[in-house]
Amino acid sequence: MTTTATSPYDLSIEDAGPARKRVSITVPVDMITSKLKESMGSLMNQTVLPGFRKGKVPSHIIEKRFGESLRTEARNEIIADAWKSAIDTFELKTLGEPEPVGNSEDVVLEEGKPLSFALEVEVMPEFELPEFDDIKLTRPVIDVTEDHISDEIDRQKIRNGKLEEIDGKATQGEFLIGPAVVHLDGNEEPFYKTEQTRLTVPTSNEGGEILGLFVDDLGKLLDGASVGEELTIKTTGPEEHELKEVRGAKVVITFNVVQAVRILPISDEELADAFGLESYDIVREQVKLALEQRRDNDQASVLRQQATTEIATRVEMELPEKTSVMQAERDLQRMRTELQSSGRMSMDEVEAEVARVRSGSAEDSKKRLKTYFILTKLAEHFHVTVNEMEVNARVAEIAMQNGTRPEEMRNKLAQQGQLQQIQAVVKEEKAADQLVAACTVTDMPVDEWKAQQAGDSKPASKPTAKKKTTKKKSSSKKKTKKKTTKKSSNKT
Repeated sequence: MTTTATSPYDLSIEDAGPARKRVSITVPVDMITSKLKESMGSLMNQTVLPGFRKGKVPSHIIEKRFGESLRTEARNEIIADAWKSAIDTFELKTLGEPEPVGNSEDVVLEEGKPLSFALEVEVMPEFELPEFDDIKLTRPVIDVTEDHISDEIDRQKIRNGKLEEIDGKATQGEFLIGPAVVHLDGNEEPFYKTEQTRLTVPTSNEGGEILGLFVDDLGKLLDGASVGEELTIKTTGPEEHELKEVRGAKVVITFNVVQAVRILPISDEELADAFGLESYDIVREQVKLALEQRRDNDQASVLRQQATTEIATRVEMELPEKTSVMQAERDLQRMRTELQSSGRMSMDEVEAEVARVRSGSAEDSKKRLKTYFILTKLAEHFHVTVNEMEVNARVAEIAMQNGTRPEEMRNKLAQQGQLQQIQAVVKEEKAADQLVAACTVTDMPVDEWKAQQAGDSKPASKPTAKKKTTKKKSSSKKKTKKKTTKKSSNKT
């Protein structure tokens, strides 16, 4: 089906594939004439040539010298303006940049003739949200114990530890530092090189990350490596990689070990100093608060995942045939931000997990893309907005989980270009929370929940639905009691 409009361009739009639109645009003669006169007049007023005063160069000389570039620039401006008009007229929700239909060099601006061209672009899929107030969710409940606090403190002691050089061979958990060079498909010219990268040595039977790529046998390749060695690491670029050149390519990484180091945990007193706290007892109190916050965040994340997964099973949509580079990068940035917020992983561990997901299947990528579209639709449905205070609160949360000051973390995230992504993540989470609020939520002890997820057991007793009046505290002493809460319903 083709839809037409005039605005002041002659516009028409039609389907060009799954979640893809073709927009045909005709620019009338009078607009072209007006634009060329405007461009010529502006050029005449600004041009200075030997023998002529500024603004007094004859038009035929300007035409002879600058005519072709003038028409090219005017054409590009007209196309950009016409495309913006098409987006506004047809209310297009584009996913990337438009692509010309045919050879773009054939689109030539000529005075006295209309300009016609067509562009194609991937757009947000069109679908309707289903009813969702009958969705049932399960929230795992757990208390923060002294053992949890001690384990987290041990982790923070290592995270803030001191580096010590290794004389012999590196083993699990230690680090190798040195330059790396990447070659693709046997090309002699390096695709990428870096003077220094740091590799974490996984266990010998595990994979790991190097330069954003997940290598299945990296633990075996790095185990026992020592200073002075040159390591050759071979892998295949994931099909879902953001860079087109890497997708499916044979990747060879040459890594020279210049330094090998391990981390020595700091003492109780040094950890208190690192956190800027007066005593170790206060450290334990702060760690408990951080763990309780992390638990609450994990519970919310589990509920969001359950709810969006269920919605995804109820929604049919046509996904774009190709995931744009921009969308693939946005997907990974979103995951990176979520992992940083959780506080469970160091920065190295976060990058390793991102690399693992990057190397996943195309089907996994499609599922994540579908979830993104659903969350975007939900954000519109619930009229979700995000303000600067909410972004700053998330930055402070990430800082606390990673043991740094909020201003330091904000500067770091700004340098990495992640602040805008944090805003997007907060918006999607708020939309998912609105969805959860319309569902029935049942509390369950975490061990029983894990067993149920693994399919090892079923709930011992059927919970009874009950209207929630106060916020459930997961630190309740009655761990075996389940509670079902029915939240306010928001129907589409």
